[in-house]
Amino acid sequence: MEETSSLEQMIISAAKLIKDRDILMVGTQWPIIVSLFAKRFYCPNITICYEGGVVLQKIPDRIPLFTGDPVINSSSIMLGSCLDTLGSILHGGRADMALLSAASVDRFGNINTTCVGRYNSPAARFGGSGGACDFGSLAKRTVIILEHDKKRFPERVDFITTPGYLSGSDSRARVGLKNHTGPYAVVTTLGIFKFDHNGEMILSQFQPGSSVDEIRDSVQWELKVAEDVRQADPATEDELRVLRDEIDPKGMYLREARLLQGIR
Repeated sequence: MEETSSLEQMIISAAKLIKDRDILMVGTQWPIIVSLFAKRFYCPNITICYEGGVVLQKIPDRIPLFTGDPVINSSSIMLGSCLDTLGSILHGGRADMALLSAASVDRFGNINTTCVGRYNSPAARFGGSGGACDFGSLAKRTVIILEHDKKRFPERVDFITTPGYLSGSDSRARVGLKNHTGPYAVVTTLGIFKFDHNGEMILSQFQPGSSVDEIRDSVQWELKVAEDVRQADPATEDELRVLRDEIDPKGMYLREARLLQGIR
């Protein structure tokens, strides 16, 4: 079996957080492949919802490149509109989990996908929210998935596109967001993070090949570490076979990631 890339390990670790029969609100990029892998390998009865109005209960003929990819239409059980998914499902309180990518995420789980620097004169501008603000505000559990880079883990994001626990404590509830919603985990190429009673990120597991010290050096604040922190389970041969050969056989997500790590 070929060497496991850190992105493959990240995808598999994130998929393990999904429960069978969950109704998922799925954002673009890594959430797409995470949700499809979870459905094929762990949780066959999950329902996948995209913000544009498509609901899936089976895996498309090929992996979608984005949540509006036409390939999802022929596999859908519902071809609706944003009103159906963001309205009836998400605002209706039916979404068990949201899966989101991020340009950056801070110590309280706030997500930035808007800009680097000041909003009116940014050093870089990104795509913005789409449905991500709704996802993170209303889903019962939000899982954030991104490649780990110290620049992407500031103590405070430049712009809150999607609210996490804001400034911690009861600040989420004070602005009107329900107590039973919010970030559940952050999964990266280096580690898996949960949130403590104050809404602050805490290292729960480190990925194979990483370490607590490396991860502490890879965020811009004094990171809390769980007393029972441990190594995440390494990807198995069966997990990698399904991910590579059944979910992304053409390497639409995985090939470039492997080449960037020098894995052929």
